[in-house]
Amino acid sequence: MINLGENKSKMPAFLRSGFRVLFFAAGLGSSLLMLAWLLFFTQQINVEFNVYYWHAHEMIFGYAMAVIVGFLLTATQNWTKLKTINGYPLLFLGVVWLMARMLSVMGHDYIFYQLITDLAFLFFSLLFIALPIVKAKNWQNLPIVFKLLIFFIANIMFYLGALGYMDNGQYLGIYLAFYTVVALILMMIRRLIPFFIENAVSADIQLKNSKFLDLGSLVLFVVFAIDNLFFKTQITLISALLLLIIHSIRMFYWYHHEIWGKSLIWGLYVAYGMINFAFLLTIIDHFITLPQNTATHSFAIAIGLITLSMMSRVSLGHTGRNVFSPPKALGVIFTMLVLVFVFRVIAVLFWGEYYPQFIIISQLLWIVAFTMFVFIYGKMFFQKRIDGLFG
Repeated sequence: MINLGENKSKMPAFLRSGFRVLFFAAGLGSSLLMLAWLLFFTQQINVEFNVYYWHAHEMIFGYAMAVIVGFLLTATQNWTKLKTINGYPLLFLGVVWLMARMLSVMGHDYIFYQLITDLAFLFFSLLFIALPIVKAKNWQNLPIVFKLLIFFIANIMFYLGALGYMDNGQYLGIYLAFYTVVALILMMIRRLIPFFIENAVSADIQLKNSKFLDLGSLVLFVVFAIDNLFFKTQITLISALLLLIIHSIRMFYWYHHEIWGKSLIWGLYVAYGMINFAFLLTIIDHFITLPQNTATHSFAIAIGLITLSMMSRVSLGHTGRNVFSPPKALGVIFTMLVLVFVFRVIAVLFWGEYYPQFIIISQLLWIVAFTMFVFIYGKMFFQKRIDGLFG
């Protein structure tokens, strides 16, 4: 992709791989975006835009997209054996992401500039990931490119709605992107959780899986997302029930008692349980009206825990460190996100009268967790690989 030539050794470590810039941006951005949401929610700062749509948009297109693009830029190198962007093009991508986040809080007068920068980030991310995949004819990973295209289209829908050109565009754009994130994570989980467990536990095991379950999970989630987004019929209930059964079987197949001593694995496994719990909440909500967006936040906190787990693991491995010996503080960080789930999802089900207080506690725990991640991992992003390799 880019010929580094003689300047390779002089390039700052921070600009040598996509995960460095974008994981750092995601970690710091997640803390600051949640802090802004805390200030908006408690009305410490009053703004003229819809803060609920703002919060959903920024956690998806700000935080989650930074993680996804950082991960894919790094993974694409492994898939294709071709170098993805680094140096000034990578710096450009990070700056565009940052500009979009800053413009998002400046009000409706700046929404056109936010639109340009936000879509530019997605467009160039799509380009930088698709080119090596196509060049290497790595067709098995082409569906990743299509998912990135869905994110691009969903963000266009959001802005068309915000500008008044599309009825319900903000809602549709947010949830189309949201369910695409969940679909991408479910695809990743299928590949990574059993692989990580098999390599981490002391026993020589091969965890069970099924192509039937794989196909069923994929098809049913597409049905679930489309019906829940556009039609809201009984199909949502039926598909949620079948997905709950499929993922419960998978969790049973993949369980091993040794995961609880390994933070980088139990974080993924518990997050998978949160996704499964979201399907259960969807079913319950059909019969008993639950607090608004409870199932959505079960998905959302799972996304936070899974992405934080993956950032933690990828950052260790791609800076030359031992993924089997992660920082001890990770267990504390992941536990904080589990507590976010307890307060934001479980507690509000039983003690709805304390809903605002539970939201604030969840926001504070999230901020502390991601601040700790940045504090621990930040220096890794700015230091060269400890094994002397480029990347």
